[in-house]
Amino acid sequence: MLAHEAITHYCQAIKLSGVAEHYGPLAQQAAEEEWSYTDFLQRLLAYEYEKREQRGKETTLRMSGIPKVKTIESFDFSLSSVDKTVLQEILTLRFIEETKNILLLGPSGVGKTHLAIAIAYAATQKRIKTRFITAADLLLQLESAKRTQRLEYYLKRIIGGVRLLVIDEFGYIKLNEEQANLLFQIVNKKYETGSIVITSNLSFTQWKEVLNDNEALTAAILDRLIHHSYLINIRGESYRLKQKREAGVLNFPATR
Repeated sequence: MLAHEAITHYCQAIKLSGVAEHYGPLAQQAAEEEWSYTDFLQRLLAYEYEKREQRGKETTLRMSGIPKVKTIESFDFSLSSVDKTVLQEILTLRFIEETKNILLLGPSGVGKTHLAIAIAYAATQKRIKTRFITAADLLLQLESAKRTQRLEYYLKRIIGGVRLLVIDEFGYIKLNEEQANLLFQIVNKKYETGSIVITSNLSFTQWKEVLNDNEALTAAILDRLIHHSYLINIRGESYRLKQKREAGVLNFPATR
């Protein structure tokens, strides 16, 4: 077996795709520039490391459930009341290490989901296991898991298996007693063991209406969510309405 064939074989066997891809050109460059063996090995391993890191990021992003990548760079702070300094601190992702939560509150169209996705995406790029899901889909999955007697597995592996859980659009659907109790189990499962990001169009005083008018349960959920958290109230005009107005589709004035 020729040397390059042997190297390719071993790389495939032990899954060193970065080495397989770069060893040839790098070996030629090393010979031409008279690198030491140590320099050659260091640079070759760097390619392997970078390839694995990129592959890991892509896998974490794919498994996260993020519907469409949005970043903080594309968020228009000029149309929002969001404090950019606070967002920059959040995007360091220290809040995940500290198992803190983030609650993004505000009316429809002010960028809550955009910010939630940007935070989730930043986490995936640090290879932090993340799950992004709407409140409606989460409840459907919980009910299905309970109906098929897989609730314990779902809570342990799907919810407990991620360090960051993002629940989008809480407040649009009124929960029945079982759904409210299932949501409490989620919040309780993550309390001080992981981080939750929630977006909601409701103020905290309105949460009881969504949670089956159960005052005790609402208090228990909010207590766990707020205890270690960033509370971000977003004000401003809906981005979607602004675009329609600028296009001439709407003719009523902006509200603040």
